[in-house]
Amino acid sequence: MLILNFLTALLAVVMASPSPSASPAERELPTIVTVISSPYCNSLADHFNGAMLPMLANDRVLDGTSVQLDTLNSVFHQTNYVQQYLQVRDSIERQETTLNNSLAGISKNIGQLQDGAALTTDPKAKSQVTQAVWDLQTAYDHQRQLAIDLMHLYQAMLNYNIARANPAMGGFDEREMTEAPAMRDSKSWLHFDNQRAVIDRSEDQAVDIAYSAAQNYCVPKK
Repeated sequence: MLILNFLTALLAVVMASPSPSASPAERELPTIVTVISSPYCNSLADHFNGAMLPMLANDRVLDGTSVQLDTLNSVFHQTNYVQQYLQVRDSIERQETTLNNSLAGISKNIGQLQDGAALTTDPKAKSQVTQAVWDLQTAYDHQRQLAIDLMHLYQAMLNYNIARANPAMGGFDEREMTEAPAMRDSKSWLHFDNQRAVIDRSEDQAVDIAYSAAQNYCVPKK
């Protein structure tokens, strides 16, 4: 992800004396040293960061979910599969709850960022906010879908009586073993990796556009 250091820089658009942003590991981002405070710039900083920061936090939650789904794929290979199953189930419940609880605030900030496009009469400045909103909304939609799917996964796991299970080796019976491997892979049928790839790409695009808007319209021209 190429986003975190941009957030530091973008926050500078509403600061009188901004601090230099940290040097990013993957790419260098210019620091906004002198800035203009305006309704457009304030909205850009407040609501872009208001949406992006919890989305980045959700990405870290999904990093943990990825580990749990890998464990779930192999849980019935373990002799202590009951304990492993319960640990995975409880972790997924905490993670999906965190994700779902964040959605309303993210959506609100994306909407307010869209409203902020009307705070400028410059069509190009307005267009950049609109495009950043589009990319943020795309990332949000995929985070939301994963949050909902993980909630359904947790509910299915909750209804499964693991204490009465007597799984075959690997947890699959003869019929299931003839199915395509993807049908036995929780990440596959959740489209987990593909959804995260869209999220990462959309977040990075949103950052590039919002940073460009901050540079073009919130920095005094020399």
